[in-house]
Amino acid sequence: MTRTAIVAGASGLVGRCIVNELRKASGWNIIGLGRRMLTAEGVRWIAVDLADAADCQRALGNVNDVTHVFYAGRHDHPEGVPESVEINTAMLVNLINTLEPVAPLQHVHVVHGSKYYGHQLGPVQVPMVEHQSRAPNRNFYFNQEDFLIERTRQATWSYSTSRPHAFCDPAIDHPRSIGLVIAVYAAIQRELGLPLDFPASETGFHALTQFTDLALLGRSAVWMANEPRCANQAFNVVNGDWLRWSELWPDFAATFGMAVGTPQNIKLEHWIRDKGPVWQAVVKKHKLRTTDVQQLALWPYGDYQLSPQWDVMSSMEKARKLGFNDAVDSYQMFRRQFDHYRSEKIIP
Repeated sequence: MTRTAIVAGASGLVGRCIVNELRKASGWNIIGLGRRMLTAEGVRWIAVDLADAADCQRALGNVNDVTHVFYAGRHDHPEGVPESVEINTAMLVNLINTLEPVAPLQHVHVVHGSKYYGHQLGPVQVPMVEHQSRAPNRNFYFNQEDFLIERTRQATWSYSTSRPHAFCDPAIDHPRSIGLVIAVYAAIQRELGLPLDFPASETGFHALTQFTDLALLGRSAVWMANEPRCANQAFNVVNGDWLRWSELWPDFAATFGMAVGTPQNIKLEHWIRDKGPVWQAVVKKHKLRTTDVQQLALWPYGDYQLSPQWDVMSSMEKARKLGFNDAVDSYQMFRRQFDHYRSEKIIP
């Protein structure tokens, strides 16, 4: 049986991974949504502004064969600024309000995140489990979830949500990547003849953290959409290993042929401001792609990921009990990313 999936945010890191997973499976027609018209192999693309209810109706009001929605859309926002609760909620509501009357919906999967638990606000109970209370702040995850819970009370379709942490992907065209931040930072430190210092605090250096390989997230989203026991539930999706930066840092240093440094408690966002000439020297010396180091990696995102001074750990037990046993070795994940950056002439 052929099913039709809409992937909202199909041009983003998460959306692309979901599309790739759907491509691997048989029996899927794939529709990608984004504000700009793009092309992708095996994907029908529809340009639409999900924040505009009228534009949703114009673009999607006659798309009457959709059985599954994979929602990875987010409204643009600067790093460090809270994402709009109202706009992000409206985007999902507009999409479902448009599709539900005309399409035979079966399942809607929405990608959220581990901020659901409030780990960004301070220490939380770990490992974080799906039945924990919501964080005591405003977050569009909560509004979207409430909408899905209420709508599915009377609907014939079900929903699921995923809660990943620290997106990791080898893509070179999206700067919001902790792997890209670390790789470029290491290249500059090496050019300066310095060791691979840890930018953040001593306490953070020894705190436990975790990651989500986005290929793993894509597989989990499609699994949830196909597993009836996942209906109307949320699931953590992380690699499955909890590591300290102090454990990873020697491996990173060895990868780049550097000595391991010490915690410096600096902000990368500030550190990078005068490093343009150094980066251009690296690019010229190693014949790399011409890039603007200020734009190549999202430096405030690096600060966000490195700054927690408490353990951040999500349990995968709930998904494991239902048969999702995929796991990713985070050491190997980072090595694959660094190798990919080298093969693409991004870093030496």
